[in-house]
Amino acid sequence: MRKLLLMVLLLFPIVSVYADDDAESIVSSLQKKYDDVKDISISFVQNVQFAVTQNTQTFSGTLVMKKGNKYRIEMEQQTIVTDGTTVWTFNKANNQVFIDKYKSDPQSFSPDKILTNLPDNYTAAILGKEKHGDHDLTILKLLPKKSRMNMKWMKVWVDTDSWTMKKIQVFDASENLWTYDVNDVRMDTGIADTQFHFDAPAGVDVIDLR
Repeated sequence: MRKLLLMVLLLFPIVSVYADDDAESIVSSLQKKYDDVKDISISFVQNVQFAVTQNTQTFSGTLVMKKGNKYRIEMEQQTIVTDGTTVWTFNKANNQVFIDKYKSDPQSFSPDKILTNLPDNYTAAILGKEKHGDHDLTILKLLPKKSRMNMKWMKVWVDTDSWTMKKIQVFDASENLWTYDVNDVRMDTGIADTQFHFDAPAGVDVIDLR
């Protein structure tokens, strides 16, 4: 799945640096929180800053996830759905649906990998804290343990009261910066499996790559 995620932000001010074992403890607690969740739905705003063109794109969307590599991402011009076996990618502008087999690539970046196996895949350090309403968010910087992953680093803003991520930044191998501001997080609402199947609308060009 292709990611839809400026150098100014690379100079993010480091308020203070804490011990790595504190960072690892936060990551472990965050991982435990998501390990216990059966399903989750969020709304988000995605901002992409492209290194080559210096262009910026901003989209809003929703993400619904369920254990078993199931997720549904809906944005203004694109919908991506997988049931863990098949992936449907609907491009509204082109009026096309691409159907392909779901491939679990440990080196790729996708929603199901943000919330799973954090301690196994990343080394964490705490950069500092940032105020978010009445809460203080802890800012973690995560470096991939494997150099072949398609990202150079990731930052997450963690609410340690609710153990949820409020913001995520990904700096990918092409030096593009993807920022997600996360809103309205809901967990264990009993999301039906029908959410993870896509029926192409009438008149849409269907391209089956399986």
